[in-house]
Parts: sequence; C-alpha cells; structure tokens
Amino acid sequence: MAEKGEGPSVRALKEAAGLIAVLAAQKVARIGWRRITGKEPPASADDQQIPLVHAVAWTLLLGAAVATARMIAMRYASNLLPRRQQQALAASPAKNPERESCEQTGAGGDRSPRAA
Repeated sequence: MAEKGEGPSVRALKEAAGLIAVLAAQKVARIGWRRITGKEPPASADDQQIPLVHAVAWTLLLGAAVATARMIAMRYASNLLPRRQQQALAASPAKNPERESCEQTGAGGDRSPRAA
C-alpha cells in the first residue's frame, strides 16, 4: 500500500488512520447489527450454533465496512500530511545555506537600489 517516494511519516499517519478507522467501523457495525436484528453480532463466524445466514451476513457487513473505512481514512491521511507540510513551508521562509553564505560575503547580488 505504500506509494513510491512516501516518507515514513506519511506511511505512519496512513497506518494509524487506517487502524482508527477499522476500530470505528467495527463499533458502528456492531451497533447497527444490534439495532437491526435486536441480537448481539456473532462472536465468531465458525460457531456452529449461529445460523449460516447470520454468519455470512455478519462477515459480509463487517468486511465491507472495515475495508471501506480503512480505504477512505488512508486516502484522506495521505492527502492531509503533504498539504499541511506545504502550508508550513509556505508560511515560514525556507532556509537556503548557499544564499546565507553569499549574503554574508557580499556576493549575493544585492538588488537593493544604491545611490549613484
């Protein structure tokens, strides 16, 4: 899932956002299942006491909810960090060591108007 040229901070943010989205999706799916069926969601799809229809429905619902939430969160997170970094760079002047050394020696091509 890591894109080429992605830094570790972007990857970490995407994974953290994905994890939070998965936890939230599981919680929402459990609450939704309880409200719709009036029963607790299956603890395990392998449990033989749960009807096959309920096990399949729960697996499909939970799988779709988790995959969708993770995808949306990771896409949003990958766009969020670079945008914030760009805003931070635009807000503060970039330090250029070559320019600073030229300005200190007077070889920087000073463009200020001079008296003739």
